[in-house]
Amino acid sequence: MSLTAPGPRKVTLIGQMDWPQNLYLARALHDAGWQVHMLSDGRQPRELASWLKVEQVDFADEQALVAHVRRLEQDPSNRWILPLDEAGIFACHDAAPESTKLVPRIKRVDLDMLQKKSGMAAFARSLGVPTPEWECVNDIHHAFAVAERLGYPAVLKGEWGHAGNQVVICQDGAALRAGLKKLEGQRTLLQRHIRGASWACGGFFHRGALTHLHGYEIVQQQPVGSGPASFVRHEHPPEMVESLTKLGAALEWSGYMQVDFIRDEKGTFWFLEINPRPWGSMTAALASGNPIFAPLVALLAGQTPSCGPQEAREWSACVFPKPVLGLAREHRGAEMLMTALKPSFWRGAPRTDLSLMLYFAKLMYWDWRRPNERAQRVPQHQRGIVRPEGFT
Repeated sequence: MSLTAPGPRKVTLIGQMDWPQNLYLARALHDAGWQVHMLSDGRQPRELASWLKVEQVDFADEQALVAHVRRLEQDPSNRWILPLDEAGIFACHDAAPESTKLVPRIKRVDLDMLQKKSGMAAFARSLGVPTPEWECVNDIHHAFAVAERLGYPAVLKGEWGHAGNQVVICQDGAALRAGLKKLEGQRTLLQRHIRGASWACGGFFHRGALTHLHGYEIVQQQPVGSGPASFVRHEHPPEMVESLTKLGAALEWSGYMQVDFIRDEKGTFWFLEINPRPWGSMTAALASGNPIFAPLVALLAGQTPSCGPQEAREWSACVFPKPVLGLAREHRGAEMLMTALKPSFWRGAPRTDLSLMLYFAKLMYWDWRRPNERAQRVPQHQRGIVRPEGFT
């Protein structure tokens, strides 16, 4: 397959440097012949300077980010703009809603839906996708009344949270009160708790058609119980794939999208939320031999992506390098070393580029030395995602 394309060969990514899938995606685009630039809250890593040019921006300053996007839209040397997380997606569609350079391009009505947990749940339910009962809560008295009706444990969520940062499993009234205090100032909803295993299904869509698939059971999470996957087992149950396919088709989606589920004891896959972007466990897909970045490379080259493998071979591994990075941030040195020596940790590491290995080793060192620095940086990025006022 030829990957040549006429016109400019520069692509700009917008996302976080410490999300490994973003860097592996950038490397895949570089290997396909693109000049890859990145707007990020991190500085230019020397290890990656030969193939990735990084410009540091403050994601908490939404106006500055929008100004950057408008300059990219007007730059004739820049062919594509790829926002890789929610903050970037919202800023890009604010700055240049009609841009032909954006991937993904999302309709206004769908943007409004995708920034709210309640909107996503209502959308999934309208398509017949099993969705736990939920209700938005107005105050503490309303929350207690809803929790009594749904039953404990109940799941308290912030409308605009992501990566589990605004999810509280409330075992009783005291936990609910504490959860509401934690999410004070946010719009919240309560959802019926479904007992079962955490699953996720992601894929690449072209004009609403699923071309590449990555489904998996989430065996371990960081933080435990509500955070992103840190250890996965690949499998593609038909019911889960069918729900992902319905959602992508209804959105007429082009680009990456991932959906979180809970599988109950009867085998029903219950919808939790849509992540309209690349997902963390893509590194495990890449390590297993799944050509998960191939459809994006084809799309940017002006080609129609061909269908990839739809069946998942039995395979499990850590989501590289998440477990070790997480333990470094928590200063759990002995566990960090033990995890780094496990075959499952290295089985999940894509064999693509030594410079990325060196970069993640440095990141682990700095997270060990300066955990508070990262703790301060993450909330700044999250502020760029909370959009209670809607789009301007």
